[in-house]
Amino acid sequence: MYDPESRPAREGVRATTSTLPTGVGITALITAYARAQESRRRDALFVDPLAESFVVSAVGTAAGTGDALPRLGPARDDGSSALWTSLCAYLAGRTPFYDRYLVQALADGRRQVVMLGAGLDTRAFRLPLAAGTIVYEVDTPAVLDFKARVLAKHEPTSAAERVLVAIDLQEDWVGALRQAGFDSGRPTVWLVEGLLMYLTAPQADALMAAISAISAPGSVFAAEYLNRRSRMDDVPISDSGDRAVAELLTSSDQGGPGVEPEAWLSRHGWVARRRDLVEEMADLGRPVPVLFDTDRSDPLRSWLFTAALTAVGDVDEDAPTETRDSAP
Repeated sequence: MYDPESRPAREGVRATTSTLPTGVGITALITAYARAQESRRRDALFVDPLAESFVVSAVGTAAGTGDALPRLGPARDDGSSALWTSLCAYLAGRTPFYDRYLVQALADGRRQVVMLGAGLDTRAFRLPLAAGTIVYEVDTPAVLDFKARVLAKHEPTSAAERVLVAIDLQEDWVGALRQAGFDSGRPTVWLVEGLLMYLTAPQADALMAAISAISAPGSVFAAEYLNRRSRMDDVPISDSGDRAVAELLTSSDQGGPGVEPEAWLSRHGWVARRRDLVEEMADLGRPVPVLFDTDRSDPLRSWLFTAALTAVGDVDEDAPTETRDSAP
């Protein structure tokens, strides 16, 4: 399976990431950075107390009280990058969608969670997960090792049991998941945040086929991807550093499933419901990121969606994605 972190960094990106932990992808780190930046806001959509610790550990420089976060690759906490301002709004804006989905799925009685490409996700600690919940975090050994080292300094607690599955998704992750204790006879809450855009359509189909093969009835799934491949003219660029990052991001975007979520998931036996990031941001009271400006012709759109492995009539009408977007 395609691994976005395996691509060589452009010079402008390498210049600001040369001291990052070996093997820990920039996408995982900038997602943590966005969550740290959001958590500092007075009107924060969520608070992730551990996100800043990942940033500080990666960069090796702590921010003083009231100071901006240290720069990390394209991420800048000083407002100087139009690209980062837009990316940060997107990464922070999608987080509550997944938070609501996970909390609701567990409230409905499910107790088995799998995060594919878990990265530096801390939902097992910051969300009120029910006792008896098992959370399988699947990512590369380097990412999970770095995460464990940082968490060990803070010793956060969780009502859930965390099981780390250290494997690249290009390898036999299903076998590794089973070996770690995953029970394919129990309904599963699948969380695949920020991954699908880095896959080609055949790779996305292979991933979904693997998920479907080990999902019991009652399993649910949440993910997102773009309506089309991103282009350089989608991206606001402030300087040469932004340009290097934009080139990396657009070249890494493989297009994902290539069709709308409802059609894609239906092929695999799931009933999907989606909403546009623009709707999500409006509900959160936040402006639309420039990346997703709807006034442009052929605007870039991010489809957030959930799906259920069940009959159409059994779909929970109170699920987090009650607004369905049927526009192309």
